[in-house]
Amino acid sequence: MKIVVATLGLLALTGCGSSAPQYVDQNLIIDKNVPAMSRNEVINGIADCEGNGTRAVMVYAKRRINGYTADVVVDVTCAPKYRF
Repeated sequence: MKIVVATLGLLALTGCGSSAPQYVDQNLIIDKNVPAMSRNEVINGIADCEGNGTRAVMVYAKRRINGYTADVVVDVTCAPKYRF
């Protein structure tokens, strides 16, 4: 009886990982129409969030600069602070 239960348990665990993962091709889309924020705008946005007692969350976009992709800040939003 113990052998049957152990065999069924082993078969149940191996059945979940029997199929190979399916990967989807992903392309990097660079949006040139979204304007990047300046350094002063980002600093002011963070200061506004901290002044209201919330935390600042930056939204990034990818830009191609001199042949390399770089993250640039396009928006600063305020979110509630974590409570521990």
